[in-house]
Amino acid sequence: MKIIFGTTSERKQKDLQETINKMNLDIEVISMKDIGWDRGEIEETGSTIEENSLIKAQAILSFCKDHDIDYPIMTDDAGLFVDVLNGEPGIYTARYADDELALDKELPKYQCVVKLLRKLNNEENRNATYKCCVTMMMPTGYYHQEIGESKGTIAKEIIGDLTKPYFYSVFVLKGSNVAFNKLEPDDLDNTYRYKAIRKTLNSINTITQ
Repeated sequence: MKIIFGTTSERKQKDLQETINKMNLDIEVISMKDIGWDRGEIEETGSTIEENSLIKAQAILSFCKDHDIDYPIMTDDAGLFVDVLNGEPGIYTARYADDELALDKELPKYQCVVKLLRKLNNEENRNATYKCCVTMMMPTGYYHQEIGESKGTIAKEIIGDLTKPYFYSVFVLKGSNVAFNKLEPDDLDNTYRYKAIRKTLNSINTITQ
């Protein structure tokens, strides 16, 4: 079986393929580049990660119908939700400081982290959750969604190297006292995104029937 993964990133495509291989599933992952996607970035207009994941799947399905492509589609959307900030940055996680960066080119690329730490300041309640929604959509339009979560807290200062995803440098996984950017590959494999992906893949026989 082939599935289209809603990404143009070779790294993410390879990452999903490795997860599938570990599960001993006979699935080949192809990307949006592989199907000739030429419609630019999909605008995420939803108010939840579930809606945004679905919007991406529906946009790819429309393209596939126009080009006689008949494969299942997998998309995901994720965000960091901080309790005391009413769920910020949430669906805006990937663009949390875009407005500030557009106004001041001198700001660091990791301004989103600076913004979050400034908002929390000396706040004692620093509980947060990373969430991911994976949508599996069939060529018929039928879809199935799964959610993966990782509970944790926001550190009071940046930990280790600042590389993408930038919030990984301040999100400390519950029960580990280790920031996401310091997790070993095997530990990272048990976090929110992989949980949602594995739950989806474990249901794939039911979804594709």
